[in-house]
Amino acid sequence: MKMKDWLHSDKYSLGIILGLLIPLPVFLVFIAIVSLIQKYLHIFERVRQTDLLLLGLAVNLAVMRYYLVKMKHEKTGKALLVLTVALIILFFIFLKNSTLTFHF
Repeated sequence: MKMKDWLHSDKYSLGIILGLLIPLPVFLVFIAIVSLIQKYLHIFERVRQTDLLLLGLAVNLAVMRYYLVKMKHEKTGKALLVLTVALIILFFIFLKNSTLTFHF
């Protein structure tokens, strides 16, 4: 099965895989950008890196909308929604007051 055909399928497993894979690179890009801004421009100094994880998860909502509205793939969109909500709840339970940092 080609990758394009697989991405255009309506499966719960696709939504779960996308929901887990998409936030990580987005999160790393946001960390890199904010770290550079903090280092060279000395602004955004109070932004914690763990809070950027929520921005990475927010991208899932855009992908979810694409699958639900544009492609009419209910199963994939619902899996993305459920996984994103679960990850956000886990964030607030475990990482809300965390001082975890990532160094490049």
